[in-house]
Amino acid sequence: MPGLFKIMQTLLLLGLFIDKLTLASETHKHKGCFSAEELEDGALKILRRNRYLKDGHIDETQYHKLGTKKTCPAVLHSQSVDYNNRSVSPWRYSIDSKEGRFPEKIVVAECLCTGCIIVKGHGHHGAEYEDYGYNSVPVVQSQMVLMKTDCTTDPGKYSFSSHYIKVPIACTCVKARTY
Repeated sequence: MPGLFKIMQTLLLLGLFIDKLTLASETHKHKGCFSAEELEDGALKILRRNRYLKDGHIDETQYHKLGTKKTCPAVLHSQSVDYNNRSVSPWRYSIDSKEGRFPEKIVVAECLCTGCIIVKGHGHHGAEYEDYGYNSVPVVQSQMVLMKTDCTTDPGKYSFSSHYIKVPIACTCVKARTY
């Protein structure tokens, strides 16, 4: 029986390897032709099939416009339930919009500070300040998006090409590089 186990293990690993190759070949692959009316439904089906679509609608009133002025807070909000407000590398959420991309709107994190908020002391006697010996840097996650393209086989219809983009989802504090 040890030989059978080894064969099954090899087949499982081969299946995982082929699955990874299939995922890698998905990048830039065109995804059929759709009329303008079918376009959004087609994109949603493809994204759901690839498990890259989060459920729910983005309420834009809760987010900042990407690129608007941001300021590093002088004091951390230690009573907040949100990690982004209590972090020594605080961030806010903004919406990145791009026409012709599915999903068109993606929520992204923007670091509020260049350095990190350092807390010296405890309680009410503690002092907080931004220390530039540390850097606030984004934590990124790879996400598949679809880009609208003209269908080459059926003029007047559209297709998709898939791309992987790095989406900032939070910020963390790291020691500054020294050269």
